[in-house]
Amino acid sequence: MDLAAAVAPTTLARQRTLPVAGPLIPLLPDGALPRGRAVSCRGIAATSLAVALVAEAAVAGSWLAVVDVPWLGVEAVAELGVPLERLVRVDPGADASWVDLVAAVLDGFELVITRMPPRLNAGVVRRVQARVQAREAVLITVGDPGPLLADITMAASSPGWEGVEHGWGRLRGRRVAVSATGRRVPRPRRADLWLPCPDGTVATATSPIVAVPTPVVSAPDPERSVAAVAIGAAAG
Repeated sequence: MDLAAAVAPTTLARQRTLPVAGPLIPLLPDGALPRGRAVSCRGIAATSLAVALVAEAAVAGSWLAVVDVPWLGVEAVAELGVPLERLVRVDPGADASWVDLVAAVLDGFELVITRMPPRLNAGVVRRVQARVQAREAVLITVGDPGPLLADITMAASSPGWEGVEHGWGRLRGRRVAVSATGRRVPRPRRADLWLPCPDGTVATATSPIVAVPTPVVSAPDPERSVAAVAIGAAAG
C-alpha cells in the first residue's frame, strides 16, 4: 500500500481548511472552516458565534482582523478563546472605505470578522469575495450579509440563559440552537450549544434548550463575566 497516496487527501483537506472547536465540527461540511470562503453569522448570538468559529484557528496560529464591529470587546473575544496577541481591531474613520479596509487586511490575515455596510454595490462585494478566495482567507460577516453570497450561513436562535431567576442572579451561560445551511452545506445541520458555556467558551449543550427572554441582570454586585454577558446579548 502506498502510504503517501493514502494520507494525501487528508493532508490536502487540512491545508484547505482552518480548525474549529470540537462542538462546532458537526455543523460544518468539512468539520472546519473552508479557506477562500465567506460565512454569514446571524441571529441572537451572531457575534459570539463568529468569534467562537475563529478561536481554534487563532490558537493554532492564524491572525484575526475584526473590521468595523464596534460592540465587540476585547474581554469577550479573550473569554471565547481567542489569543489577544493574534487579534487586530480595525475601526474605520468617517471617511474610510470598508472595501479598501477589508482588501488591505486580507493581504495579511487568514481570518476576518466584519459587518456589512448598508447599500453596498453587489459588484464591489463580488470583488471582495474574489480576493478572499485568492488569499485563501475566511471572511465571516455578522448580521445581514447584504449582497454577499455566503457559502455557509450559520444562525443562532432560541436563547436560554442559565443562572438567572426572578430577574437577577449570576449568569452561568447561554444555550442556543445553531443551524448551518448554504451552498457548501448539502443538508441543513443543527446543534444545541452553550454559547458561551460557564467558562466563557463554546460547548455542546447536553440538556434541552428552554427559551427565556434575554435577562437584564440587576442584582447587587452582579457578575458580568460569561463572555461579557455574551457580547452584549442584544448585539449577539
